[in-house]
Amino acid sequence: MPNLVNVLGIENTSEAFRKKVLEIADRLLIDPNFLMAIMSFETGATFSPSVKNIYSGATGLIQFMPAMARSLGTTIEELEKMTAAEQLDFVEKYFAPRKGKLLTIEDAYIAVLYPKAIGKGRDFVLFEKGSVQYKQNIGLDADGDGKITVGEASRKVSERLGTASINDVVELKKGDKGAAVESLQDEMIDLGYLTLEQKKTGAGTFGGKTESALKAFQKDVALKDTGVLDLPTQAALRQLNDGVKKGSSSGGVVKILQQKLVSKKFLTQAEMNTGVGVFGGKTQVALIQFQIKNKLEPNGILSDETFRVLFKTPAPFVPVSTNLNNPDINTVLPMDGEGFTTYNREPNGADQYGTALVINAIVALAREWFLLHPEILLQFGDISRKGGGEFEGHTSHKNGRDADVRPLRRDNRLDPVSVGEIAYDSIRTEELVKLILNRHPKATIFFNDQRLINKKLTQQAAGHHNHLHIRFS
Repeated sequence: MPNLVNVLGIENTSEAFRKKVLEIADRLLIDPNFLMAIMSFETGATFSPSVKNIYSGATGLIQFMPAMARSLGTTIEELEKMTAAEQLDFVEKYFAPRKGKLLTIEDAYIAVLYPKAIGKGRDFVLFEKGSVQYKQNIGLDADGDGKITVGEASRKVSERLGTASINDVVELKKGDKGAAVESLQDEMIDLGYLTLEQKKTGAGTFGGKTESALKAFQKDVALKDTGVLDLPTQAALRQLNDGVKKGSSSGGVVKILQQKLVSKKFLTQAEMNTGVGVFGGKTQVALIQFQIKNKLEPNGILSDETFRVLFKTPAPFVPVSTNLNNPDINTVLPMDGEGFTTYNREPNGADQYGTALVINAIVALAREWFLLHPEILLQFGDISRKGGGEFEGHTSHKNGRDADVRPLRRDNRLDPVSVGEIAYDSIRTEELVKLILNRHPKATIFFNDQRLINKKLTQQAAGHHNHLHIRFS
């Protein structure tokens, strides 16, 4: 069963109310977010059990009409006196005959508004101008054509779940193409589930890599891992885009954040239990402590950058080759991996072969860099040809122990940069150099940053102003 997302007005509900919604949804075999979105819309985000429609007299969480109330064994007057949690019993009673049949938010809402239209499709006309029903629901006529369709009626309910800033789409799935898909891919890159190189193989096309990335995200935030960008997933992404923070965030993503902070010992279970799914002061303090520990901006906001560090823990290092004593130059560097990607790569990595020991050292180095800076990918270039020997354009790179890597940029873009350019980040590049030498004290690094040369961290070499040349010994 999915967790609750940040439905508009959820802050007006109690923990007991939200818990009861989850229990009811489980019994009805319906997405609990559909129920929350419907009640949010019908009550104007107040979730008040006594809110009344001035035109129709409908009252409460799903705007019970007098006849509907009587059919459920109660009255409008009795419903008005109930608490929101108590009134949920009658919400469940109303939906019970359609248990397991309301698989879309359209059908779930139409079950309240006009049950006869369930399963008729988004273009089915519910009410037309001149009818009492049209007058009572005139606000649903989005295009003002005098007709209210299933799609129009349910759209405002769907919007309660958010659209994740991907051009207001309702759903994206494998096989879809276009700008919305590319926006989704960019979201997955920001969160660490997709690399830029992976996107380049199918920018704007919803393929297997995008589907796998989306499934991983859904699993991490406790949504059903369908690989489809549905409304609950869009709402979770919207929360992250807005910045999950104290005072304005609650629901499923906050609960998962709290669970992560508990697992990493920044929050205790007892502290979490005082406000499950509610971003309060204790959650904020714990998140700030996590950010400080991981050298992130300590703003107490779960942004894309913080999410990536918190959720994307690298898998245990698996060597590219286990035969590390083999001196043969027959191990190729993967196109990309944890903390790194490649540039100017020839087909099948023909220019990125090395000894097993060196390739494993590069992969391990990138993984360690990822732990420090998950938002910055190292970019590796030429290494050697398979089997070694002459490598056009180089006087070295013959023995599988030389590797080129680009210096770091201030904007973290995956573009070339040279010493002296405004975009060049000398401080961050120095950090990389020190990491390399700390792990491989006998290595030599050729790179023409005079500041680093003066510190005896790198050595001068002709043509080495736009890449570091690492020589592993």
